[in-house]
Amino acid sequence: MFILVDPVSTGAALAAAFTEEGAECLHLYDASLRDAYDADDSPRTLLHEDLTKTLELLEELPVTAVIAASEYGVLLADELAVALGLPHHRPELAAARRDKELMVRALDRAGVPTARTASVRTEDELSRLLSGWDTYPVMVKPRNSAGSDGCVISPDRDTALQAFRDIVHRRNLMGEVNEDVLVQEFLTGTQYIVNTVGLAGRHLVSDVYAERIDHVDGAPVLRHIISRPLLEPAEAGLVDYVLECLDALGIREGAAHTEVMLTPAGPRLVEVNSRVMGPSLAPDAYHAAFGYSHQHLVTERFLRPDEFVRRFELPYTAARTIAKVFLRPHRPGVLRSIEGARILRRMPGFHSIDRLPAVGEPLKDRYLTTGACGIAYLVHEDEELLLNSLAVLHSLEDAGGFYQLDDQD
Repeated sequence: MFILVDPVSTGAALAAAFTEEGAECLHLYDASLRDAYDADDSPRTLLHEDLTKTLELLEELPVTAVIAASEYGVLLADELAVALGLPHHRPELAAARRDKELMVRALDRAGVPTARTASVRTEDELSRLLSGWDTYPVMVKPRNSAGSDGCVISPDRDTALQAFRDIVHRRNLMGEVNEDVLVQEFLTGTQYIVNTVGLAGRHLVSDVYAERIDHVDGAPVLRHIISRPLLEPAEAGLVDYVLECLDALGIREGAAHTEVMLTPAGPRLVEVNSRVMGPSLAPDAYHAAFGYSHQHLVTERFLRPDEFVRRFELPYTAARTIAKVFLRPHRPGVLRSIEGARILRRMPGFHSIDRLPAVGEPLKDRYLTTGACGIAYLVHEDEELLLNSLAVLHSLEDAGGFYQLDDQD
């Protein structure tokens, strides 16, 4: 039996992949996700409220592995796997796999190059820090969150202080209150995603993407990611850097989703997440490009490890290119219609659309990368064709031609 801890967000896609293969799973939810627990209609669910009681229940089951099925479940999955003597990451580095400052410090100790990083709790601390900061802009963001929540590119001291005020003591997307605020060197270059699946500390590179990130109103806005079927030498070096990061953070088993910037000085880590990629893993588009999805490789690793290990002998490549577009409205408002959907569906390379918002729904936050405003997939053998379609689509979005909006009352 497999324990999937907090299978929300793309954890639901991971759970579906296990179910497809007939695996017996128990969906374990932390008490803070009670609504998700109540809504889960799978045959085996458990609400975690007390570690001792949860372990007593799990010890009575034939548990094969404990798997973090979302960012919420990363720490608990580690703790349970260690206690049950099952495959796990290095326990002494557990906090560094969730805390962005501790993550950087772990890389520093391992001799892996990092961006300049510090955390502060008060405006006075931030002022003192910035007095010794020799370059701007700086990135100000929550120490623990997701989906670009609260990230602000600050071109000067006053903007950084205001960003701090907007972030501190607010509840973030992970449901935690921002007691600390992270300040980082602003990294220039192209940002990449590297997804991997690990078995006993050996990591298979499953998919690599370059990201297009626009800066809108001082916030980084992810417009799309596009896969790299063949890696240029600098990209291959970036992948090697990611594998060093995974080792430095003690990640050994299952999925990891790493974001890294290829700067003029070389690769620099943005963050590592020890779970499957988010926020959408509708599997068919990935299978059309790679022949697998991230979550299906995780199931293979745990259900058929002998088959999975043979993949290490194969070079990283893909027959087709896939682009994943984070659709966005040009302004806040209430959704009146989606005129752009019929145009998108006729574009060369179009594959599918996932999670379109409902007509009549307010579209408020244009900056998060949670996919709340819909995600489009394009797949084709010709990368140039996809890039042309992406340019047309983004122009349509920016001109207000994709989502038609009414003003909010």
